[in-house]
Amino acid sequence: MNSSAPASSREQHLHPIGMLLEALQTLRRWFGVAAFPGIAALINGEFGVRILLFVLLGVALLGILSAVWGVLSWRATSYLVSGGALHLKRGVFQKSERSLPLEHVQSVSSVQGIVQRLFDVVEVRVETAGGGGEPEISLSALSRSDAEALREELTSTRRASLEDFEEPAPAVLRRLSVRDLLLAGLTSGQIGIAASVVLGASQTVDQLLPRNLAKQISEALLPQTVWAALLLVLAIVVFAWVLAILGTVLAHANFTLSRSVDGKYLHIKRGLLKRYEATVPLARIQAIKIVEGVLRQPFGLATLRVESAGFGAEEGVSTTLFPLLPRKKVEKLLRATAPRFAGPLDDLKPLPARARRRYAFRAVLPVLPISAFCAVFYFLPGLVSLLVMLPAALYGLLRYRAAGRRLDGDRLVLRFRRLARTTVILPGERLQSRGYSVSPLQRRNELATLEVEVASGRGGVAFRLVDLEAEMAGNLVEALAERGSRAASQERYSV
Repeated sequence: MNSSAPASSREQHLHPIGMLLEALQTLRRWFGVAAFPGIAALINGEFGVRILLFVLLGVALLGILSAVWGVLSWRATSYLVSGGALHLKRGVFQKSERSLPLEHVQSVSSVQGIVQRLFDVVEVRVETAGGGGEPEISLSALSRSDAEALREELTSTRRASLEDFEEPAPAVLRRLSVRDLLLAGLTSGQIGIAASVVLGASQTVDQLLPRNLAKQISEALLPQTVWAALLLVLAIVVFAWVLAILGTVLAHANFTLSRSVDGKYLHIKRGLLKRYEATVPLARIQAIKIVEGVLRQPFGLATLRVESAGFGAEEGVSTTLFPLLPRKKVEKLLRATAPRFAGPLDDLKPLPARARRRYAFRAVLPVLPISAFCAVFYFLPGLVSLLVMLPAALYGLLRYRAAGRRLDGDRLVLRFRRLARTTVILPGERLQSRGYSVSPLQRRNELATLEVEVASGRGGVAFRLVDLEAEMAGNLVEALAERGSRAASQERYSV
C-alpha cells in the first residue's frame, strides 16, 4: 500500500501481501497435522490411493481455511503513530490493542524474506530496551515507502519540525566484498556445527525409514574398509564445510555498514535470500568486541561485534558490526563508526609471570582425572592418554599469553582467549558494575580476578580477567569508578 499520507495521519493496514504471508504462516503451522495420516501410513507400509485422497483433501481444506484466515487477520490489523506512541490493533476473534511509547523504542529493523522480496515489501520489527531476542512489535508486510515513513516517525527526535525535510542518505562506511565474504565463510569456524547438523539429519532419516529399508541403505552406503571410512569422514567434513560457507554467504551477503548524517545511528544491511536491515543507536552501544577466530588470527583477520542495551534480533543482546576485516584496520573503522570506542588496541599490559603456571594447571586439570583413570584400568591406553595433557597445557599457556588490559582515560580494554582471542572495549561510564574477587589460592600469590559488567538485553553481560596483580585490580576498580562517574556527569550536563 503506497499511501502518500504521513504515517501518523490515520490508521493504516498492512500491505495486501500481508494476507498471503499470514495464510502461508497458518498453512505451515498446521500442515504437519494434515499430512500426519499420510506420513504414518507411509512408515507402516499402508500408504494407498485412499490415504492419498484423504491427505490431499485435508491439505486443500487447510489451504482454503488458511486463505480465509489471512484475509480476516489482515482486515483486523492496523497501526497508527499518534500521541507520542505507536498503536497496534490486531486479533480476529479476540481483539487486542497495544501502545508503545516512542521514547521506549530502541531500534527499528526491516527484514525481507523470499516471498516479501518477490512483491518488494518488507517486515518492520520494532524493538525496545530490555525486549530480549523477540521484537516488541512486528509488522509483516509494508511497502518500502510506508516502512521508511514509519521508521522516520519512530526514530527521529525532530518529527514535528522536519516533516517536509528529506533526510540525507546515511554515509556508507564499509562494504563486504565478495572475496571477503567467501573468506569469512572459509574461516567462520562453524564446520563443527554444520557437521553435527549433517549427522543429526542422518539419524533422523534413519529413524523415520522402515527398519528393513534403513538396514539395506546402511549396508549399501557404510564403508567396509578403513580407507573407505576415512573417505566417508572426509566427505562429511567437506560437505559440512560447504554448508558453513553457504550459511555465511546467505547471512552476510551484501553486508553494508553506514552511519547517519547526524552521527547518532549505525545502519546495517545484509542477507542474500532474506534481507536484514537494522538501526543501532550509538548511545546504546555498551561494548565492542574484536573476535579473532582460530582460523582467522593467523591471517590477521577479525570480526567486530557490539553489545547493546536491549538491541539485537540476533541472540537478543549481541549483533555483528562487521563480519570480517583486517585487524590492523579495526581502529580506523571504529573512529569512523563509534569514535567513543576508538583508540590503541595493542601494547596491553600482560599478566604477571607467576600467573603462567596457574593458567597451564587449570587447562590440564579437567584432563588429569580421565587420564589417571585410564592409566589405572587400561594401562597402555592410559599412558597414551597422558599425552593429551601436553596440548592442554599448551592451550593454557596460549590463554595466558593472550590475556592483558589497558586503561586509557576511562576507556578499558580487556583481552582474553577461550578458543578465539577476544578484545573488549568498555567505556567507563557504560559499566553497570566493576569489582574484583580473590580466591584463597590467588591470595597466596597476590593475584585477583577483575570483573566488569555492562547492560545488555534484559540483564547484563560480564567480562572477567583472571590472575592479574591484586593491587592492580584494586587500583583499576577505583580508577574506573572515579572516571566513569566523572564522564557520566559530563555527559548529563552536555545534554
